[in-house]
Amino acid sequence: MADYFDAGKYGAICVVGPFTAANVTTGASNQDMVIGQSSDRVTMPMGGSVIGVAARSTEVIETAGTVTVRAHSASTEFADSGYPAPVLTTAATSSYATQRPGAVTFSAGDNLGLSLSSTTTLDPTNSLDVDAYLFVQFDPS
Repeated sequence: MADYFDAGKYGAICVVGPFTAANVTTGASNQDMVIGQSSDRVTMPMGGSVIGVAARSTEVIETAGTVTVRAHSASTEFADSGYPAPVLTTAATSSYATQRPGAVTFSAGDNLGLSLSSTTTLDPTNSLDVDAYLFVQFDPS
């Protein structure tokens, strides 16, 4: 797996973020996270692959529930097999997931972002904040 992140072999790696979501509610479903002042996505300057997502909650999930973070293109979550989707739980306030280059691809001009979903048992409710980063690897030229 470590050679997947070889920029000389697979292309340049870029970290996009932070994407944020404030006061996550229970039962959130594919809620787009924001980056910067008012956007929920970033336009990609060239094609490549989503190779990772890292997420962290600023508050501990106290007794129950999970928050799952996924990458999306124009607010439609990637459905490719093995898409990276880290899960925050009562035991893990930070998490990451990776995928090999070429498995989850995008084209130049695609608008990528991150979204989250939470279970209906999330505790605390309406006060959990989440930060996340999107890792992409551009196709070698």
